[in-house]
Amino acid sequence: MNAGLNILPEDGTVPPMPGWRWIHAPGHSVGQVALWREAELHGPPMNFTVDWPAAHASVKALAALEPERAITGHGRPLEGAGLRDALHALARDFEEVAVPKHGRYVGAPATAEDGTAYPAP
Repeated sequence: MNAGLNILPEDGTVPPMPGWRWIHAPGHSVGQVALWREAELHGPPMNFTVDWPAAHASVKALAALEPERAITGHGRPLEGAGLRDALHALARDFEEVAVPKHGRYVGAPATAEDGTAYPAP
């Protein structure tokens, strides 16, 4: 793409970061990825989400990894049993604790799966 932005390899590797792999984790944004290393994780915040069903699926996938540490990019790292318990609780209770009662994308997720851009607000 250019010197500051590169397309990630389809095999899930992250070339400048040996031992890491990327996982497609849409929900916060269509092209969002989570970066995974055996005991470390980077994922989305809850403050803006365009596709709640995809976000829920991503939370379930991340919880299934049973991570030791999550470094989300927002706030302090989380780790240990408390992290795993919280991820499983979020996956279980997602509709009640994460999804707002109303909002632009609650009933109609924005997607780009067919190659189109987001609809204008």
